[in-house]
Amino acid sequence: MRKILLFASGILCGVTMTFAQNIVDFEELTLDPETHWNGSDGSGQFTSSYLTFYNIFEDWGGGMTSWNGFAYTNETDVTTFDFSNEYSSAIGSGVWASENYAVSYIMGDWENNYEPIPSVIKINTETAPEVIPGMFISLNTYSSLYMANNDLYSNGQHWLKLHIAAYSTTTWYATTADILLADYRFENSDLDFKMNNWAYVDLTWAEGTDSLLFYIYSSDAGEYGVNTPAYFCIDNFGEECPEGVPQLETEIIENYYIGGGQSTSISAYARGGVQPYTFEWSNQPGLDDYNSQTPLATPEESTSYIVTVTDAIGNEIIGTVNVWVDEVGISQNNIFEPKVYLYSDMLFIESDKTIESVRIFDITGKLLREIKPASNVVSENISDLSDGIYLIQTSDGKLSSTQKILK
Repeated sequence: MRKILLFASGILCGVTMTFAQNIVDFEELTLDPETHWNGSDGSGQFTSSYLTFYNIFEDWGGGMTSWNGFAYTNETDVTTFDFSNEYSSAIGSGVWASENYAVSYIMGDWENNYEPIPSVIKINTETAPEVIPGMFISLNTYSSLYMANNDLYSNGQHWLKLHIAAYSTTTWYATTADILLADYRFENSDLDFKMNNWAYVDLTWAEGTDSLLFYIYSSDAGEYGVNTPAYFCIDNFGEECPEGVPQLETEIIENYYIGGGQSTSISAYARGGVQPYTFEWSNQPGLDDYNSQTPLATPEESTSYIVTVTDAIGNEIIGTVNVWVDEVGISQNNIFEPKVYLYSDMLFIESDKTIESVRIFDITGKLLREIKPASNVVSENISDLSDGIYLIQTSDGKLSSTQKILK
């Protein structure tokens, strides 16, 4: 994925012409008003343009039926909160207020510890575009209203994730991506979100594959798998990224406090932009996964980690997370906060404590320079560094602080 710092999503997406035949919008599928197709004809699949959507329908007798996989629909009920309302998107229409769209239900496999049974799309590579730009995703009404019931997701700080596995059935090549359908883990609750409207999702990462498998996972889970109604909707598969996608936003908690030998999960939460997101942590010791959204940190000493959050169209946000290891009575009130600023090509650092070390990193976390001034005031000529963003990590020997400068 390209990394283009702070480009506006409108510029990157822009107005690009996509041939209509490359967009799978389901409008050619015939339905009476306020109805759906769910596989009751026993065909096991339906096709729209270059995509085949698989379906499993079971008639249990006595009027009892079930289905999983994909269905298609034009239903618009955004108020009924019960199992009967399986076929309406949370906004009550397709993308751009169109009529038809696809809906998927991910059933748990009771014979396999209730692991999700994937919904499957097969891509006809002979007629599909060489690179499929993306698609639109939303929740259905039933899953959205379930989250709002008694503020379940907000009170439980829950998340709901769509895991997509892309396969090439000729080479057995596979790649995966995660799409957050809802995330209520933000400390600032104003950032909590769920996909109640159609959100554009990138698919260029799946280039060269011919099958897409969809799974749903959630923190709202129990003995019988995911509790949240495991539905999502798809429309306008193959469309280019539109103008006006929401701005990428992050919440990166800066400080964590642990005792010696303890661990803590650190995090970088994101919303907006174009999913999937990537998370890259600087190669400092103590993390169990340098590409996780929520890695486990077990540093031997107080350590600062730099995280770069990137969306699918190249927008980046960089933050710093400090994990303070309390081996000598460090408290949250004993924080080292020097003043860091740039004047011309001179970097200045001032502190009421003695500055024992200064380290300069580029935005990838690469260490460029380290000095040990043992002074309250530091001046360092950085004229040899090219223009860009740098991270300045200072330490008084016990505590550290990392700040960002733009040269």
